[in-house]
Amino acid sequence: DKQAPSTIGRQYSCLRALMGWAEASEYIVRTPCRDIRLPRSRLVDRPALDAKELAAVAKALGRDQAPMMWIGGVLGLRWAECAGMTTNRIDFGSGTMTVDRQLSRAGTLAPPKSASSTRTLACPKWLMDDLAALVDRREMDRSSDALLFVTRDNRPLDYTNWRRRVWGPACEKAKLPALRFHDLRSLATTALVAAGVDVKTAQTRLGHSSPQVTLGIYARMTAENDRKASDLVGEIFRPRDGRAMKAKAPAKKRGRNGL
Repeated sequence: DKQAPSTIGRQYSCLRALMGWAEASEYIVRTPCRDIRLPRSRLVDRPALDAKELAAVAKALGRDQAPMMWIGGVLGLRWAECAGMTTNRIDFGSGTMTVDRQLSRAGTLAPPKSASSTRTLACPKWLMDDLAALVDRREMDRSSDALLFVTRDNRPLDYTNWRRRVWGPACEKAKLPALRFHDLRSLATTALVAAGVDVKTAQTRLGHSSPQVTLGIYARMTAENDRKASDLVGEIFRPRDGRAMKAKAPAKKRGRNGL
């Protein structure tokens, strides 16, 4: 009763695997993990931000940390993927970024969340320019394995400290205190859907395991798309030229003789 449905789902998945192994090993006769109804996860409301609000957060973060926010918002990378980005994973010539590692809680580079999380993404030119400026400003070797985003004393980021000392104050200054870094991932998905990008491409760019995750969890309907949908449906039922909508009669099936 005190845990979120997603947490219960993860715990149950582990328990079910354990019980399945115990049954297969004949430690128990029958697994109790049968016909169990788990609580359904509900969609979490995510803030719908515009370019001006994101620019305010970027300004508050400063030029060394703002690119990390843009990577999360434009490319949809997870925080650990952003924090684990190294200079040799950025191809400034082709304008792409390869995601094949993430920063672990221990401050070391580790494999990404899943196999589908490994991907190479095309980046907007302005974002590549910002990243190039950051690398040059820090006098980093572009072929090195050095972390792109670090603390003031050049150590790997710690999420808790970074959120409390960097992200939180910046959001407060931008008057967006409830904004989470993971919300940027939702914004990236919504932007892809709103731009008309096909679901498969959106799924691949975000590193989701299935298209259902892309559409069912992260994508949010924008006000602009809602207005467009309303206008399109309204035009069908009451056209602006005043002509009534006519339904087309179904075509008659022809017999063997074409009659």
